[in-house]
Amino acid sequence: MQRSHGLKITLFTCLTFLANFSHAQQIPEQAIAWPDTIYTNAIIVTLDEHEMNDDPGTIAEAIAVKGEIIQAIGSADEMIKLRGPNTSVIDLGGKMMIPGFIESHTHPFGIYEQYLPERELALPHVSLGVQVEATPQETLSKIKRYVTEAGIEPGEWVLIQMIPNPEKGIPTVWDIAEGWIGTIREEDQTFTRQDLTRILPDNPANAGIRNVDALDGQVLRHISIEEVETLREAEPTAYDYYGYRDDYDTLVDDVVAHQRRALKGLIGSHAYIVFNDLGWAETDKLIPGIEETVTGIRPDIKNAGARAILGTGEKRFWHDRVLKKPYPTPVYAEAVKKGFEYMAHSGITSFGSRVNFSYQLSAYHYLLRRDGRLPIRHAYSYEMHRHELQRPAFIEDVYAFMGAHWAAGPRSGNRWLWPHGISSEGAWDTPEIACLGPDLPGLPDVAEEAKSRERCGFLEEDQRTPEINGMHKAIMNGWRVAGLHGVGSHGMRQFIGYLDEAVAQGPVTEEQVKEMRILMAHGTMVGKEPDVIAGLKRYNIIIPMQIRRALTSEPNVIDTFYGPEGYEFLAPMRSLIAAGVRVAAETHSAGPPDLLFRHMPLFTTRTAAGRTSAPEESVDRVVALKLFTYANAAAILAEDYIGSLEVGKFADFAIIENNYLEQPESELENNKNLITIVGGEVIYQDPDAPWQIIN
Repeated sequence: MQRSHGLKITLFTCLTFLANFSHAQQIPEQAIAWPDTIYTNAIIVTLDEHEMNDDPGTIAEAIAVKGEIIQAIGSADEMIKLRGPNTSVIDLGGKMMIPGFIESHTHPFGIYEQYLPERELALPHVSLGVQVEATPQETLSKIKRYVTEAGIEPGEWVLIQMIPNPEKGIPTVWDIAEGWIGTIREEDQTFTRQDLTRILPDNPANAGIRNVDALDGQVLRHISIEEVETLREAEPTAYDYYGYRDDYDTLVDDVVAHQRRALKGLIGSHAYIVFNDLGWAETDKLIPGIEETVTGIRPDIKNAGARAILGTGEKRFWHDRVLKKPYPTPVYAEAVKKGFEYMAHSGITSFGSRVNFSYQLSAYHYLLRRDGRLPIRHAYSYEMHRHELQRPAFIEDVYAFMGAHWAAGPRSGNRWLWPHGISSEGAWDTPEIACLGPDLPGLPDVAEEAKSRERCGFLEEDQRTPEINGMHKAIMNGWRVAGLHGVGSHGMRQFIGYLDEAVAQGPVTEEQVKEMRILMAHGTMVGKEPDVIAGLKRYNIIIPMQIRRALTSEPNVIDTFYGPEGYEFLAPMRSLIAAGVRVAAETHSAGPPDLLFRHMPLFTTRTAAGRTSAPEESVDRVVALKLFTYANAAAILAEDYIGSLEVGKFADFAIIENNYLEQPESELENNKNLITIVGGEVIYQDPDAPWQIIN
């Protein structure tokens, strides 16, 4: 970033005759490709230097847009000569223009639902937040006390969100979900169906982990959206999952209000919940045969059906089937559109995400039929195989049956929506309980516990789920895998070994796997072991980094189980880049205008929640910007179309408040997006942005 850059001008060949502007006036207007818009008086960071280095590429002053495409880039004087009789000229007042942000891995479905019209839920229910105690039995007593104090009536559904408690030795959601509930062997389970039935014999109930930030003692009753009543709400504390209060990824106030009323306690995380007898019986009425189905698809959780345990995908299906009424496609599609527009507030112009249910894909295509476009671009991966409660045979065979219909991004035929593979997110190791195997033995006094909590058994024969078998068949039939968890060093080593076996079996070849650019997820403890790095390079695997999660949640685990040596494995971006590994970035969010500037600087500062971790792995701010633009475009197979500002690429860019290249490092978070342009169209504009149209 330190070297200076001269201006570059690049024009379409058809415009070269415009060098003599006076002569151009004599050419019939309809024969001239006048720009629709010229943005001028800006600091335009093109990132047309694509390598992961500190070179931001050409710095220009003005850019010309024709339709959806960037037509020319250059100085203000040179661009103004291209102005036609109907060209709009927008003076950006010296603000900085950058390529639109690209999110490689997010889950926007909760945002869609926040824009749905209010409606009755299918069943009345109460949601209850409970910060766990040191043991399941103490926690069960606490649940019973909270239910009694809240006056919950017999027959009401009770959805219990159990909150970690680092001070009591329960640092993460996984220590509850997998340590207490979702154990491989039934005899190891310490928070059971029978326990929940004993304390709540008269209420259908389930307990586990969800993606909502309930407080200890918070009780919300949902008889209908209009009648939500706060019965008992504890005073706000400075505690959340990571040991500090995280307020910057919140939504705007009205959306927060809707979310709290409509969704509290419903949405499932990547962890298990357990039902009591009444809850399981009510579920079986609406999803007949659930016990047999769950047992078949969860061989890694022995006798899961009789134990009344649901995992990630099954929980979301249960939520949709039991606690929700379906919306007509046009209604859901309108909520999707508003959700996309909200994501654009933060400068996101494209994103990669899974498709959980068929109705989501139907909504996308409804918008394309109606509007001819989406507000922002969406690369999707199929994950319906584990979110619909299907028979094991379906899960294993669906992608082999469908055929591998993914292609190179927008080349697949749609510039707004394209499939880029299949997802099997939870089919490998998981954040905060990463598979580190022999690479990190653990602190002497907790070494056995450290190893027992890691997720390293996915390839063991008695734990191979239909999801794992289905992923194998998909790869063997030419499917790209996108969004697979790749968190710990030994977990990645196991996955690379699995690819070695798949290539040895055929018919898939090493070259085909390289072409896939398999996309992992999270990467928080992937480390930099030489054999793992060699495997990542051999198969051209992309490792995205969820830096905020790495710097906030993983240190608690490292300190508890591994000690200082663990920080050698924490989000090693500088080492991975230096070794030639393909990297990317993710926020796992879709929030307000300053969202990216709450995440992107962490790659540079390595400081979050008041502590700095592994600062030797920091990267230059330009590299951080490239991670959320060009590198993420490559992650969703679209770098030929988006991710940098170059002639012929889509006109997708963001205008930001402060000069990101020159701000002091301590002020990098002090920035926000002011305007988002996607395909030449303004999707979001800050109402206070100082734009002027020059007539």
